[in-house]
Amino acid sequence: MTEASKQLPRIAVVTVLFRCEKFMSGLVESVAAVDYPRELLTFHLVDNGPGDGTLAAAKSAIEQVAGLLAAVVIHEPGTNVGFAVGNNIALRAALDAGADYCFLLNPDATFEPAALREAVHAAASAPDVGSVQSLLVLGDKPDVVNSSGNCIHYLGFGYVGGYLRPRAEVPAAACDIAFSSGACLLVSAEVLREVGLLDETLWLYHEDLDLGWRIRLAGYRNVVAPSSVCRHFYEFSRASSKWYWMERNRWIVVLKNYRLATIALLLPLLMVTDLGLLLMAAKAGWLGLKVRSLLWFLRPSAWRYLWRGRREIARIRRASDRQLLEQFTAVIDYPDFRNPIVAHLVEPVWKLGLMLARVLVRW
Repeated sequence: MTEASKQLPRIAVVTVLFRCEKFMSGLVESVAAVDYPRELLTFHLVDNGPGDGTLAAAKSAIEQVAGLLAAVVIHEPGTNVGFAVGNNIALRAALDAGADYCFLLNPDATFEPAALREAVHAAASAPDVGSVQSLLVLGDKPDVVNSSGNCIHYLGFGYVGGYLRPRAEVPAAACDIAFSSGACLLVSAEVLREVGLLDETLWLYHEDLDLGWRIRLAGYRNVVAPSSVCRHFYEFSRASSKWYWMERNRWIVVLKNYRLATIALLLPLLMVTDLGLLLMAAKAGWLGLKVRSLLWFLRPSAWRYLWRGRREIARIRRASDRQLLEQFTAVIDYPDFRNPIVAHLVEPVWKLGLMLARVLVRW
């Protein structure tokens, strides 16, 4: 190990594989080409799709760059255990092996060479930095932003910030964001041990939002580092099942992470918003999934889980809901969501609600 390497932290790159065979060559090559000492890198692959060809493609790509790649650890749970559990399998192994930082990287994403080094630099820039997101650009249009930091709507919705903006318009300096995208997220072992790993009950969607919310509650900041860049070969999921997970998990993070007084204050607006979502779901053909997402909360096990989660939040809480509401938004500034009804009828109500919440919430 060189003297320069001794000054750098050990990093575990974690990628969960599922039906993404076509991305393996680019993923592996980008990890092999990253500008970071190989002896300080471990590449963890979790096979969430046994038999779908992805792991075989990854192993073939690894053979092609033999000698250039970091140490590789392959985890095979034997079935699709979900995004949260899959990542946690590797995260636990990485923490046990002494990693200083873990970097979650989507299988359909690739590093630009300086991405890891710049992310570490941003993480080390201040003791209260809890997570770092790389600037995500579109894989086939690297001059266009996929995410310049993710946003949290105060009613629990999450969305990518800066989507489709020119990369040249993104400020060069690192800045605070609501939460870091799980597609390219660096977090220290120390923070993970304090706030916990991904919430495995969420299974799919909102896991990164929940982690970022907990990081903020623990008194840390989430930041985006524009000099750390990952390319994301993003394909919008059209699977209808996503609506169940997104709506159920939105309610989970709200009920788990806000104080009870905040929930009581926001409950009328949450209910009105859900009525609108039920109408939208009926029109779009996913009403059954929306209803299922609400019925989940009728289970006694669901409330036991939420109670345990709230106790854990109380243990780590250093920041107030008032502080978080200052960073949350009242709009969903995402092109595919924008329409005249939302802009002229829904958003004015949401904006008024957030304004009142910021005035009334003192806790």
